[in-house]
Amino acid sequence: MEIILAKGKNRNMLTCVREDGTSTSVNLGPDIPNHDIAHYVIEKRFNLRDGFYGKVKSGMTIETLSDKNVIKNLGPETWLSEIMARNLQSIGSGAAKTKEFIELINWEAEKIDGIKIPKMNLTDIEKIKEDFDQLCKEWDLIPENGELKLTFK
Repeated sequence: MEIILAKGKNRNMLTCVREDGTSTSVNLGPDIPNHDIAHYVIEKRFNLRDGFYGKVKSGMTIETLSDKNVIKNLGPETWLSEIMARNLQSIGSGAAKTKEFIELINWEAEKIDGIKIPKMNLTDIEKIKEDFDQLCKEWDLIPENGELKLTFK
């Protein structure tokens, strides 16, 4: 699946084009797509197939995945993806320290039944933060009307 983050003057777009040619898009408004980038890095690195992008790849729309009633019923891996993406974004912004990432994931995940946290060490976390920071820098350098394209397998 191709993930396209398009930069506009006063709005940004997230579009996912599945292998069968179908797509789903959402207008992010002026928001910076760091959370969407964090999902990509986490789901790719830890091979999460039932996270946000996995759900989109399987046919769900981004809009459906934004519905509070749908969100409540998503599986443990989807929740793990959300927890990990949110915390990656926190360490990326400096709101949390890299060495706190695993502890934060464990603390949040213990509240949700069925979550299986992947084995991680500080080296893994430093690498995903590096990947996240690199993609965010690439996004920052994209001119208006430009795109950041990512592949999710």
